[in-house]
Amino acid sequence: MSLVVTVFVPSGIVMAADSRVSIVTQEKKEADGSTVIVENAVVLSDNANKVGALTKVRVGVATFGASIVNNVPIGQVIRRFEKGLSAEESVKEVAEKLLSYFEEHFPEVSAGFHVCGYRREGEEDVPYVFFCHTRSDPVPKRWNVNEKGEIVYGLIRSGDTHIVDRLIDPQALPVFAAMPLQDAIDYAVFLIRTTIEALRFEPRFPSVGGPIDVLVINPREMKFVRRKELQVL
Repeated sequence: MSLVVTVFVPSGIVMAADSRVSIVTQEKKEADGSTVIVENAVVLSDNANKVGALTKVRVGVATFGASIVNNVPIGQVIRRFEKGLSAEESVKEVAEKLLSYFEEHFPEVSAGFHVCGYRREGEEDVPYVFFCHTRSDPVPKRWNVNEKGEIVYGLIRSGDTHIVDRLIDPQALPVFAAMPLQDAIDYAVFLIRTTIEALRFEPRFPSVGGPIDVLVINPREMKFVRRKELQVL
């Protein structure tokens, strides 16, 4: 499981995610003369890369759901996918091709994506925030426009959102339309960090954990403001 949070405000888009990789193992046990299957959740790593910057197209992709695809970390799969893109691809086309790529190569994988970036339209740099999922949402849905097609600001969260959903009161949401980019970064990190801390005390499997990676996209640049670095401990 994962937790991915994307916050979109007038000055940019913030994409943040945790780094935990977990799997469910199955074990056969005998009980009362019958065989039962016992499932156990296991943490494999706290160093997964769930936020990727596709520099060729200046699009960010955050992943949740499956973290390992055919024994390959999903971050590496996204890198392979990027090689087949051309620099002219729009954000929507990247989202559509990402779903098609998984449908063709990994049809059994259940994975979701936030796909974000900007597109030059006339004199304006227009933000695009898409959500899609290989199973539940096979057509990319744009989240940062209303029914009239007008740009709106807010957030989307995916993965293990139980704690985040408790933190967010729909009647007392931040004023995203007036939120500075730094506050958007802080807010995304706050939601993920609070989830990680709360899971220390809740009597259930800690599905979210590890370092928090943060990618920021605006019309001028796309950069990580926080990212795991290789190091010797």
